[in-house]
Amino acid sequence: MELDFLQGIFKKVYGRWERVPNDQNYYVKISFAIISAILCGVGGRFFAGIRGLMFGLLIYVVTLFILVYLVEVDVNALGGRQKLITSALPSYLLLWVLVWTLLYAFTL
Repeated sequence: MELDFLQGIFKKVYGRWERVPNDQNYYVKISFAIISAILCGVGGRFFAGIRGLMFGLLIYVVTLFILVYLVEVDVNALGGRQKLITSALPSYLLLWVLVWTLLYAFTL
């Protein structure tokens, strides 16, 4: 029941890119990079250092599960599991670090 509700939300938000799985992959990861960076930045000193890094990587892993189980992206259309993991990783990392650094600098 709850999974169907979450699936409906994610399909509504990211459903417009359903015909292009690479775009869905990119937009899901980028939106979660922004969300995790905001949480790390607002968290201030609690997320400074290794805690923030671990939190950001944990959110990245969560996005992989969201893509496969909630958005139901066809992994074979992306090029397999390895492409699922690595395709938007640089964009995720750069955006996450940039937003986190800016928010951290302005909150202290």
